[in-house]
Formats: sequence, structure tokens, C-alpha cells
Amino acid sequence: MAKIDTKTEGLDLYVYVAKTFADSPWLHYGLWEPGERPNIPQLRMAQERYVDKLLALIPPAPGRLLDIGGGTGEMAKLLLDKGYTVEMITPSHLQAEVAAEKLGPNARVHETKFEDFSGEGPFDVCMFSESFQYVDLETSLAKLKHILAPNGRVIIADCFRADAYQGDRQPGGGHRYSEFAVAVERAGFAIVENEDVTLAAAQTMAIDQNVYRGFVAPTVDQVRGLLSNKRPILYWFLKTAYGLFVPKSERENIVARLKADYRSPEAFATVNTYRFLALEKRG
Repeated sequence: MAKIDTKTEGLDLYVYVAKTFADSPWLHYGLWEPGERPNIPQLRMAQERYVDKLLALIPPAPGRLLDIGGGTGEMAKLLLDKGYTVEMITPSHLQAEVAAEKLGPNARVHETKFEDFSGEGPFDVCMFSESFQYVDLETSLAKLKHILAPNGRVIIADCFRADAYQGDRQPGGGHRYSEFAVAVERAGFAIVENEDVTLAAAQTMAIDQNVYRGFVAPTVDQVRGLLSNKRPILYWFLKTAYGLFVPKSERENIVARLKADYRSPEAFATVNTYRFLALEKRG
């Protein structure tokens, strides 16, 4: 049966909206000030606040930096231009190609999962910008300890599940923060910087919600209506194929995504905690 990854599809839509309507190259959440009304034209400004906060956690150049889950290389390019020696990891072949072209011969792009990364340290900085939630917790902490320089830092900016999350359909994601904190201690790291920006990041969900409610869902309804009225045989065929080849759970996910009732800033803030973190090896 067909497998539709609604999380991936949602990210793809977010990237398209950011690039087309906000002239933004960034893939991550924005950080919104109290009283600001989140909207697409201001998205890039909010995302660049995120970038500034991330850069503030990184020791000054020069230094050897590993950007883990670096996407299309936008952050790696910024760091390269600031004087860091940069290597980047992405498991996506397409992203690796785009990043390699963008970064040129001065930065190495590894097409691999971090758990399978075989590159050599030591790295002064290992950085995860909304990519830590995708790695195996225990395996990755052990690898980080191995490749990190003695006085190096692990920088993480990402979403974690709060203890209030009970496993139901809710926005956000990532490792449960309480379990992460225990694993960090057990792996021999200390959290030396820890800023909770959940409320500032959560407002980005309002853009996601408005896009689905105000554009995607009405467009789907309009196309469905046109097909059923103008091309009833084709509409019946497509509807039947959709029911046969797309699993019920995926159809339910798509319906929930289009309604976007659960994808509100309030729902996000209830079940997630968004953190900017710096880790250092103890002793």
C-alpha cells in the first residue's frame, strides 16, 4: 500500500511557503516576540532571530564544526563564510547534492545518517538544528563523546516532548525531554546552556495552521468538487483507488492535517518544550 509521510509532506509545504512568500531559505521554526502576530511576510525575520540565537551558542571562529542534519547547507554556508572549517551530514541524496554545490570544495558533505557517520574528529562543535529529534539518543550521544574535542561543544536547537505528551496526535515531536536529560548525564555530558523558547517558537504553528485551513484544504475541496461535477467517472476512479491503496490510518492523518484543529500554538506549547542547548563533556 502507498505510504504517505504527512510529516515530510508538511515540511515540504512549509519550505515552499517560506521560500515563495517569505523569501526565506531557512527550514526551521521562527521565534516570535510577545505581541507579534505571526504571518508569512514576517516569517524570515522570526527565523533569523533563531539563527542569531543559535550562533550565540557557538564559540568564535576558527574552529572545526560538524553540522548534523544540515539540509541543503544554508547554515553550513553561513558558518563557512564566518571562518569555520565545516563538514555537514545529511541522509538525503538530493539535499547532499544541493549542499555540495552550494558549499563548493571548501566544505565536505557526508551523505549518511549520523549513527552511520565514520568521519574522524575531533570537532570543536557538533551542531543539530532541528535534527536531533531524528537521531537515536543513546547511539548518538556515544558517538558525540567520541568525536568531540576535549573542550568542544554540542549545540542543539530542537523540539522535545514534554511530560504532558501522552502519545496522541499532537504537533511537534522529538525525544521526551526528561529522558534526554537523564541520557545526557549518563553519557558523561553536562548541559551548560539551556534556554526554553517554547512560547516564542510555538507561534510558528499559527502560520502552518492558517496555510492548511486557508489555502490547502479549500484547494482540495475545490478540486474535488470540480472533478465530481465535470469528470464524475475520473473522480470515481481516483476516489476508489485512494481508498484501496492508501491505508486508513494515513487517510485519517491527511484529514486531520487538512483540518489543522490540533496544530495550534497552544496545543504545541502544551505537549512540547523547545530548547536551545549547549553540552560539554564532563571532567
